[in-house]
Amino acid sequence: MEKTFSDLGVEPSIIKAIEEMDFINPTEVQKEAIPEVLKNKDLIVMSKTGSGKTGAFGIPVIQQIDKEIEGPQCLILAPTRELIVQVDSDLRKMSKNNRVGTTAVYGQHNINTEIEALKKGVSIVSGTPGRVYDHIQRKTLDTKNIRYLVLDEADRMLDMGFIDQVVSIIKRLPKERVTLLFSATMPDEIKDICRSYMKDPFTIELESDTLTVDTVEQIYYKVKYNEKNTQLNKILKVEQPESGIVFCNTRVAVERVNAFLERKGYVTAPLHGAISQHKRLKTVKKIKKGDVQIIVATDVAARGLHIDNLGLVINYDVPVEKDSYVHRIGRTGRAGNTGKAITFVTSEDFMAFYEIEEHVGVVIYEEELPTDAYVKECVSKADGKWVEIMKQNLARQSSKSHKGKPKASGSERKKSSNRRKPADKRKPDGKKPEGRTVKEGNNRPAKKKSQGYKKSHKKTAGSKPVENQGIKTESRAIRPQRTQEDINREIREKIKSAKRPPVEKKSFFAQIKESLFGKK
Repeated sequence: MEKTFSDLGVEPSIIKAIEEMDFINPTEVQKEAIPEVLKNKDLIVMSKTGSGKTGAFGIPVIQQIDKEIEGPQCLILAPTRELIVQVDSDLRKMSKNNRVGTTAVYGQHNINTEIEALKKGVSIVSGTPGRVYDHIQRKTLDTKNIRYLVLDEADRMLDMGFIDQVVSIIKRLPKERVTLLFSATMPDEIKDICRSYMKDPFTIELESDTLTVDTVEQIYYKVKYNEKNTQLNKILKVEQPESGIVFCNTRVAVERVNAFLERKGYVTAPLHGAISQHKRLKTVKKIKKGDVQIIVATDVAARGLHIDNLGLVINYDVPVEKDSYVHRIGRTGRAGNTGKAITFVTSEDFMAFYEIEEHVGVVIYEEELPTDAYVKECVSKADGKWVEIMKQNLARQSSKSHKGKPKASGSERKKSSNRRKPADKRKPDGKKPEGRTVKEGNNRPAKKKSQGYKKSHKKTAGSKPVENQGIKTESRAIRPQRTQEDINREIREKIKSAKRPPVEKKSFFAQIKESLFGKK
C-alpha cells in the first residue's frame, strides 16, 4: 500500500497546505527522510535534482519549530540566489497554516530590508553562504537558537567555491543541532564535512547506480559547430515544447542564441550572471506565469529554477563539468513528470561527452538529425496549443517590427517647417526653363546648363577655361586612371634610360684575391 504524508507523521495543517501545492503522495526521498528528521537525526541524502528534497527537509522542520522560542531556529544554505528564492517561496506555502515566519537573504538584495525582516523575528532563514556570513559578522543574524542546519546542493556549493564560508558558518552555530545535508554527488571535501560536523548521520542513497532520473529521456545529436543554430530551430519545431531551457557555457553564447531564437519567433529570455538580480527574478516570474517559452541560460543562472511541466532541456554546449550535466537535465522530469534532454555534440566534444556518460552511469543514445521534410511534416501535424503559441509569438514579433517611427518633437517639427522649400522651376505653361531662374534684385542673366561634364568641378589654380556653346565654364581634365601594368612599364623604361657606370666583371678567384690582398 502506498504511504501517505499522514503515515509519515505529518500534521494535518501542513498536509492541507502541501495538498494545495499538488503534493498528493510523498516522493521516495520524502518517504525516507521525513520520519528521520522528525526523530531529530542527522541526515545525508544523496538524491537526484527534482526528487522532492525541499519537501523532505521543509515539511518536518516546519512541524518541529517551537513557537515559544524567539529568533531563527533553522538555517538553510544553498549555492544560488534563485534557489534560495525558490526554497523560501516553497517554505512560505508549506507553513501558511502554521504561522511560521521565513525570510531569504542573498547577494544583490537590499540588506536593510533583510535586517528589518530579521528584527521582526523569523523562525527559518534561507540564504547564500556569503550573505549569511555577512549577517553573522554584522550581528544582525542571531544564531544562538539555531536547532536545524540544512545544506542544500552541497556539491554545488563546493564547485562554486563557497565551502570555506560554509565551514566558517558551521563553526558559529550551536553544537547541539540537527544537520541535514543534501547532495547529488559526494566529493571527498563533502565527506570531510560530514565526518567533522555531523553526529552519526543516517544516510539515504536513492538509485546510486545512476545520477539521472528515469523519467528523463536522454539523447544526443552529432552536429557541426557552425550548424548549431539551424539544428536548434529544427529540433524545437520537431519537439514543440510549451516551455524549455537551452544551456550554453558562456554569457556571450547565451546572448547570441537568445537573439537568434527571438528572430525565429520564439518568446525567449536570457539568464546569466551579468544580468542584474532584479531582472533575473522578473524573468523567473515570467517563466512561471508562462509568458516566456524558451529560457537560454548558463549553469549558475539556472540553478534553483523549479518550473512545473518543463518538458525539454537542450545542451547547446556540452558542459565543462560532469556534475553540471546532472544538474542541467534535472530541470526536467521533476516530481514524476516525463522530460527530454538533448545534447549537441561536435567532433571536439566527444571525449568530454563519453566521460559524462560514464559519470552518470547510463547509455545516452545517438539519434539522426531531423530532415527538412520531417520538420515540415511535424509542423503540419503540430498540436493546436503549440501552433497557437507560435502564432502569438510571431504576431508579437511582427507588431514590434512594423511599429512606425516615433513622432517628431515640437522643436523637430519646427525645424522641418523652417527648412527652405525648393522653388518650383516650372513656367506657367508647365515647361521647365532652359537655365537657372533669375532671382529678384539680381540683374545677371540666368546661366544655361553646360553640355559638357555632368559633374561640376570647383575652380582651382591653373585650370583653363573651356568654351562650350559660347558659354565660358571652368573645368579640369580628368586624368585616366593608371593600372599597375602602366606603372610597371614606366619603371622599366626609367631603368633602361638611366645611365649606369660600367661594371667590371671579375672571376670568383679574383674577388677572393682582392679581398685578401687588396687592390693593386
